[in-house]
Amino acid sequence: MTESILVTGATGTVGQHVVAALSDRDVTIKIGVRDPETVSKEITDAGDVIEFDFTKPETWGRALRDVDGIFLVRPPIVDKSKIGSFVEAADRVGVARIAYLSTLGAEKNVLIPHHWIENRITATDMRYTLLRSSFFMQNLLEVHRRDIVEQDEIYVPAGDGKTSFVDARDVGEAAAIVLTESGHANRAYDLTGSEALDYEEVATIFSDVLDRPISYPNPSLLAFGRRMRRRGKPLGFIALMCGIYTTARLGLAARVTDDSRKILGRRPRGMRAFVEDHAGDFRGDSQPNESLTGNDAESGYVETRGPPVPDIAYKIINPVMSRLLRSPLHSLVSDSIMLLTFTGSKTGQEYTTPVGYWVKDGHLIVTTQSPWWRNLRGGQPVSMRVQGQYREGIATPHPDSKDVAQYIKEFIDRHGTDAARRLGIQIHGDRKPTLDELEAGVEGTVVIDIEFIDDKPPVR
Repeated sequence: MTESILVTGATGTVGQHVVAALSDRDVTIKIGVRDPETVSKEITDAGDVIEFDFTKPETWGRALRDVDGIFLVRPPIVDKSKIGSFVEAADRVGVARIAYLSTLGAEKNVLIPHHWIENRITATDMRYTLLRSSFFMQNLLEVHRRDIVEQDEIYVPAGDGKTSFVDARDVGEAAAIVLTESGHANRAYDLTGSEALDYEEVATIFSDVLDRPISYPNPSLLAFGRRMRRRGKPLGFIALMCGIYTTARLGLAARVTDDSRKILGRRPRGMRAFVEDHAGDFRGDSQPNESLTGNDAESGYVETRGPPVPDIAYKIINPVMSRLLRSPLHSLVSDSIMLLTFTGSKTGQEYTTPVGYWVKDGHLIVTTQSPWWRNLRGGQPVSMRVQGQYREGIATPHPDSKDVAQYIKEFIDRHGTDAARRLGIQIHGDRKPTLDELEAGVEGTVVIDIEFIDDKPPVR
């Protein structure tokens, strides 16, 4: 009997290659996506496309029916608890094995969601394989292509640290192998390329292949953040990227293993091969969609793109941003970022975090996809350092998607669709979205309305 494999994140950076690799094997592929109508013909031809959403348990039954194996990806915007509940559901219905796309070092880093999810998986009766991947080469295409095409530079704040880049195509092929062949049960693999490169070396490869000089300016974290803010990137995106590149900057991303070669039975692709295969993209001949890590690229007309920032990224960027917002140089970022201080509803402790904001009718409006907003239920006192001043207010969260859509529509009407990126919202196409499209696309986003309760001049 032909086995059935469920692929989550099937249109993402790795998932699409898992589907392609499984297509060459004697299996039936179930392709779980949030919106089946948006899937390309190439994907639909490969298997049975079904609606699947980690945040909607009502879609899990059909997805898990008669499934023997699962390729699991955590979308950045989905809370780890949802993934844990899905894993437990898969175990209850008798799924035999699971391959989870994790990240290098997850077994030691208790601060990241992958560590928690790995523990949930290993506690089940399913045969598991943990694929702990290094930094995808595809991020250079999906995140940094604009700098390469328009500025002839690789603009990342990685210092002189090395990274053991891995090609997502190799990770996809490895996933297909461990899901369909024996010998990989209850194992963890660290998937890297065959060499570690610093970004000067990467720029040299790009220059050789593209036949034009590509430089590595080695920007500071602050310079990188400022450029991303000018492009309207959400604070969460910037913090996550700074966290990733600080890992390289500190020399923590250079480890090379032989696991990819052992699974694939060949040497993994190198950076030169990747650039050669995508040379046309880097010459500006096409317009790939930007993504954060590409783990879940499927989308409608409106899409939430600003994922919750992992704790490890917050620990790196928060002190830097907090010092900047308290300093005489705060004006570099304080037109759209402030420090918000609130009290934890369970711990009673005081927390301070940088957040993006905009102004509406004298109120400060914050959007988030992170769960800290639950501390503000019912309207709670908060304090802020905004535009160099200490202020006090009452913060009221609005989690209902209809309310969120209305707030964001007003923001777009005032600032334009491109500016919606500041709120972690991606608009596809060249027109303003309707309220219905916004409501459908902002699930998981919460708006926090902060009313001032002091007598200081209004913020503009």
